[in-house]
Amino acid sequence: HTTFMRRINEQLRPAKIVEVGTRAVCREELDYAEEAKIYYLPAHKIRKEGINYAIKCLKEEILDAESIYLSIDMDVLDPAFAPAVQNPESDGLETFTLLEVLGNLCDKRVIGFDVVEVAPIYDQGVTAIHAAKIIFEVLCNLEQHKFG
Repeated sequence: HTTFMRRINEQLRPAKIVEVGTRAVCREELDYAEEAKIYYLPAHKIRKEGINYAIKCLKEEILDAESIYLSIDMDVLDPAFAPAVQNPESDGLETFTLLEVLGNLCDKRVIGFDVVEVAPIYDQGVTAIHAAKIIFEVLCNLEQHKFG
């Protein structure tokens, strides 16, 4: 995870990087995030403080963003909902929680999104079903904001 976001930060120099639902973050990752001003909202904090707190924090973090790109890594979900990922880690988000967060972040500023980390070779359909649901819901939210 760290290498990927670090390379994006170094190569593209986005104005802001926000990571939601992080778990198993090492000291080096936290140090780099602090240095690069990457905002982390770990999964345990979302569970402890609640979804409304998470949405409020995230909206504050992206308030001034002119454009938003969403990259949804399926291993943000708990392995009960997405077992077929490269780095399954317990205590992830529930699908409902992720969809609520995404639904509140999708507005006219979203210029694109992707869903990554589905490993079909290890999947019995559960991860793919949740990935498809996420794609469908994001598209519906974007369409709603486009006309509404």
